[in-house]
Amino acid sequence: MGPSTDKKIDDKNFWKIWFKAVHKSYIPHSHIVQQILGQLNYNIKGFKILEIGAGTGRDSWLLAKYGAQSYALDYATTRMIKKKFYSDNLPLICIQADGENLPFKDKFFNLVFSQGLIEHYQNPSKLIEEQIRVLKNQGYLVIDTPQTYSLYNIYKTALIHLENWPMVWERSYSVRDMKKISSKYALKLVKLTGWDVWPLLIRTLHKTEIRKKKIFPKKLRQLIEMQWRRYENSKPAAYTAMNITAIFQKI
Repeated sequence: MGPSTDKKIDDKNFWKIWFKAVHKSYIPHSHIVQQILGQLNYNIKGFKILEIGAGTGRDSWLLAKYGAQSYALDYATTRMIKKKFYSDNLPLICIQADGENLPFKDKFFNLVFSQGLIEHYQNPSKLIEEQIRVLKNQGYLVIDTPQTYSLYNIYKTALIHLENWPMVWERSYSVRDMKKISSKYALKLVKLTGWDVWPLLIRTLHKTEIRKKKIFPKKLRQLIEMQWRRYENSKPAAYTAMNITAIFQKI
């Protein structure tokens, strides 16, 4: 049960505290970055890429290391991003702004993406429309959200219903929802994938150490990891994984 407003369902101070206290590792979302690189044939040097709701800025930072002109946009955490990454001397531009009112001209970016953002909006229409506006024709829009048919969503929905959810309000998206976005905004749905699993322990079993000793042999861990990545890059993962990643093209 979330607030009835159609504006973003979050609080600036909440995200400042969250990213400062919880996201200390700054490890990029490898699946999302790989999907972006793959869609652009791993040649993004000079490409203008915008991340909406950049949070820690870790994904934009990694894309900048690959040569993209990365723009990390957030309305709460830009100072943290600058403090963490500006010393790297990368083409990473931090912008403090509202995702529903982007300070960019039309058709400016080659690719726009967000991770863990639109699920916090009860009505994300303005947010999505703005992303499409600043996207070049034939450019790509990447949306990543929690996936509806997962154990995590059952857990989350139960806590929200009990008014005991520790995070800000959020919903989840299914393959059907992504197809509706494609139809509503006249976008071509290029690819659907998924990543991660909940409880998170299941995901990391093959990497777990007991008294600094790996549980599984190295070759078996590598095989499990390879098969896991293959699963995440498949369409079935969009129906079963904890998160769903959709790549749309502006036509």
